[in-house]
Amino acid sequence: MPQLSKKYLPLLILFLFSVPLFFINIQTVHPWGDDFAQYIKEAQNISQGRPFYQSGYIFNKYNPVYAPPQYPPGFPLLLAPVVKFLGLSFRAMCCFNSFIAACLLFALFAFFRKQAGVVASVCLAVLITYSGFMINIKASVLADTSCLLFITLYLTLRRSDTWPRKRIAWLVVFAAMAILIRSQAVFLLVAEGLFLFLSFIISSVKERTVRVKNMLRPPSLYVIAGVLTFSLFLNKVVFPTPVSTAVFYSNFIQDALKGNVYIAIKGYTGYLLKTISGFFYYETYNSFFDAAIYFIQGMGLVFGITGFLISISKRIAFDDVFFFIMCIVIICYPVRDPRYFLPAVPILFYYCYATLKVLLAALPGLNPRMAAVLLTAIYLCVGFSYLKKSTKNAPAGCIPQQKDQVAFQYITQHVGNHDIIVFTKPRALTLFTGKRCMNVAWQITPEMNKKIFDSLQVKYMLVLDGLDDGYFKTYLNKVQHPLDSVRISEGYTLYSLR
Repeated sequence: MPQLSKKYLPLLILFLFSVPLFFINIQTVHPWGDDFAQYIKEAQNISQGRPFYQSGYIFNKYNPVYAPPQYPPGFPLLLAPVVKFLGLSFRAMCCFNSFIAACLLFALFAFFRKQAGVVASVCLAVLITYSGFMINIKASVLADTSCLLFITLYLTLRRSDTWPRKRIAWLVVFAAMAILIRSQAVFLLVAEGLFLFLSFIISSVKERTVRVKNMLRPPSLYVIAGVLTFSLFLNKVVFPTPVSTAVFYSNFIQDALKGNVYIAIKGYTGYLLKTISGFFYYETYNSFFDAAIYFIQGMGLVFGITGFLISISKRIAFDDVFFFIMCIVIICYPVRDPRYFLPAVPILFYYCYATLKVLLAALPGLNPRMAAVLLTAIYLCVGFSYLKKSTKNAPAGCIPQQKDQVAFQYITQHVGNHDIIVFTKPRALTLFTGKRCMNVAWQITPEMNKKIFDSLQVKYMLVLDGLDDGYFKTYLNKVQHPLDSVRISEGYTLYSLR
């Protein structure tokens, strides 16, 4: 009986920590987030049996940084039951995010349990799930947490020395699902390829001969082949699309390469360090705790880098290769967003644990378990004011308020189903009105935008006061004077272009 209690006690503790997640940062209104809107619209399409990509959003290929033609269908597929039964309820979607976060809590415990003690694994899982970044992103209907869940499952299963077919099959499923949720997860395959190459080089040096069979060692080659085959089937048979997202990413990369790559990489190296320390940050609202959180951030950064060096000094594992690749992504990727580093966060916290373990070994008077619990308690105490405030916080500039509902209703009733509206938040507009919408390409001149609009016979331009309307008003005043305009609601003006 005591052994049974010891086995299930960590799971009970994790369950108790999962309950507050359903009350923290649960929002009832939709911020002006177009990313949210596109995911929700695709989920709505799936729930209604329509092709997921039919969102009403018209992709402007001359704007390579705004959004792809469609997002991968994995996250909308998970979200579809919520939308089907509860409609456009932002509270329900935030509760779904909390469910994913709760699942992540247990997945993180399994990940750390492979190489850490039970107490340390519980503490590390709680630290990540309750970190300021993870709590903040819970209020966003984005794919990142769901993708992290499947990547964590993959990394957990990947930590093994035996590779039966069943394990490799699950690795293929987890990796394919992560990629189906968020394209960035393809770096798992890049890491597998690089790890396979490094393993081949290391084994060849040790054996002083080149053996082809070393390239056939599982699981890397089998996982890469399996995921590519499975993903090709999903993309071409199950979820085919008329417009490939490759157009978006190729334009995006070309636009990024036009700048000075060396200067960008040099500047982004500093951003990488800021990103890593940011995952230990809490908004504290208190000057005393501000000093504490800055210290925690500094220690997290130093411990993380040190842990990486300790790990690769012993032997290069798959986790080390994946972590390194995610660092390169942050340095080279032209969009500054810490979400792109999120898949590597479990490995980062494990590096911190490895460093702390070495330090505690040099201080035999300290109990490692008590130290883990104490550090976790201190971190949660520092962030308590943020956690408490996030139970009541509502983001500014949310929709639909009364004025938004009036505007959306007017557009629904007076704009034709085949007419196109130019708006700075086209994906949100099409979600709430069902109309065809597109954005401007602010990277090109208004005159070039006019050629694009003329080729598509764009009929309307919607301007919302205070919402990035400068480019639109310049366009209307200097390039294409509207035929007519109507104030459809407070702040909303609909201009007729033809």
